[in-house]
Amino acid sequence: MKELTMTDFAAWWPVGAVVFSVFGALIVGFNQWANLPGVQLVRWRCLGVWPLALLGAWLLPWPTAWGFYATAVAMGLGLAVADVALFNASRVHGARLAALYIPLKMLLAFVGWAILAPTSLWPLVSEVWRVPLLLVGFGLCSGAMLFIRRNDASWAGLLAVVPVAMLFALGDVVAKLALPPVQGGLLAVAGSAVAFLTVTTTTGAVASLWLKEGDVAAPLTWPGWRTVPLAAGFGALLLTGLTLLLVVLALAPNPGYVAAITMLSAVWLALWARWMRGERNNLWAGLALVVGAMCVGVAGH
Repeated sequence: MKELTMTDFAAWWPVGAVVFSVFGALIVGFNQWANLPGVQLVRWRCLGVWPLALLGAWLLPWPTAWGFYATAVAMGLGLAVADVALFNASRVHGARLAALYIPLKMLLAFVGWAILAPTSLWPLVSEVWRVPLLLVGFGLCSGAMLFIRRNDASWAGLLAVVPVAMLFALGDVVAKLALPPVQGGLLAVAGSAVAFLTVTTTTGAVASLWLKEGDVAAPLTWPGWRTVPLAAGFGALLLTGLTLLLVVLALAPNPGYVAAITMLSAVWLALWARWMRGERNNLWAGLALVVGAMCVGVAGH
């Protein structure tokens, strides 16, 4: 039986991005519920990642090139800082405000990939209707995200997510470069995604020994029976969701397209806050975000 290749699923990347938006909402909102220090969450989540990684190493082919793992280690250091900042922003400012990093990440990832791989723009400009549709989609997504949070945004919260957006945009671009080309087998790409995430997560856990929680160093101590299982469960959720994201990034022409669609995470978070906690939010902004994500998906398809 012929092995399924990435090209067999090339047209499905918008669907995968929508599915990941649900995972993204769970990931961003997790620490608003768990209320764990960001460093502890980065450090102990590896306990949930490693069992799934061992299963993945048994079922999926992992890369053998040392450069792949060197890149993953380097990205793990940067993403550890970004993760701590994001988790703390979610805990302090709320999940909906923490998700504000996504519009900036979308624009940075799009521009970064366009600079590195300008040929990826040819399908976009080959048909005249795609460019204005993409611009409308990006504009609706960015504007909607700002309106969704206009009632609870603060300068402190906004400044907290800017470095997160920059580092995550860099992570998307680097991950797309590191993963096998779309002509490769689906299992090879999935295995590379699991390997990449396992290394970055483990690197982040090691880096957390030197990171600080506020102004106080966070030494390696047993954090308690509540922190460890919550962080491990989060790690399992993170590996599952981000593996899907990396496969979608490999399929998509530009990581900025994926970031735009995954902004639907904000819609799921807003609906949760409205239905379960009675928080008021801008439903028209949510609708604009959905339409904007659809425009981006159609333009980049």
